[in-house]
Amino acid sequence: MKDGRRRPRLPPAKLWAVRIFCLSLVAACVLPWSDLRAQADTTRPPAVVTAGDLARVGLFTGLALLAYPVDDDVRRSVRANGPQQNRALDAMAEFGYVYGQPGVVGLGVALWGGGLLAHNTTVAATGLRALEAIAVSGTITSVLKGVIGRARPRVSPDDKSDLEWGRGFRSGVESDGDFASLPSGHSTAAFAFAAAVTSEVAFRAPEHARTVAVVTYGAAALTAWSRTHMDAHWLSDVTLGAGIGMVSGWAVTRWHRTRPDNRIDRWLLRPVMAPGVDGSARMGVCLCPR
Repeated sequence: MKDGRRRPRLPPAKLWAVRIFCLSLVAACVLPWSDLRAQADTTRPPAVVTAGDLARVGLFTGLALLAYPVDDDVRRSVRANGPQQNRALDAMAEFGYVYGQPGVVGLGVALWGGGLLAHNTTVAATGLRALEAIAVSGTITSVLKGVIGRARPRVSPDDKSDLEWGRGFRSGVESDGDFASLPSGHSTAAFAFAAAVTSEVAFRAPEHARTVAVVTYGAAALTAWSRTHMDAHWLSDVTLGAGIGMVSGWAVTRWHRTRPDNRIDRWLLRPVMAPGVDGSARMGVCLCPR
């Protein structure tokens, strides 16, 4: 600059947080469409877990490792008096918390059930994919939480390395999961929903894919931030949770896309109307294998 003064630089914690966010954003935009050619080949469907899935897991694991060294600094920035005393930020954090769980589950059920009622296969399939992705990613996250046994920042604020093998399985409802911090379950569910819904819409109604992606991934990012704002998770927790959710969502939609007329869709995407005992009409799904 002409007056000889240097521009102020971002603190290291914020700088690394920005880098991780940018890398995650690039991954979210590029990775879902990286194997479309393989998805189009229904004569030889890919395996349930592909090399691409493993590469994506490796990428997000690397992002979580990049976040780990600055977990303390990011926590101090997010938990500072300014952000914590801001009512607008508190309201956003509360929304992100509810959206992550049970919000996305409720939305998935609403899309699936509403689509069946309206005989709209696109909407019903989108909701079903979201629920499947949340279930798959949630199972993975639950196992990792139990095995890793990482203390939440509110429990061990001065020791981000507070880990104990298997302790997470003993961290039950009474302790509010105090030692089940890694990965973040809310972030996992929110990003699983975003990935599955966006991918399914891109396949069935591509003209709406961009709008859906902005809304769902934006809400998922808000959920991830809310977990650090509430001191429930470290930055690396939400980073890994987001990765597990996205990879699960992409894998679920790919599995269905390359296996048309699979048993799950035959059972759960074909509504059946039947008269009730009181003369009313009732709707259900056929669970009769064939």
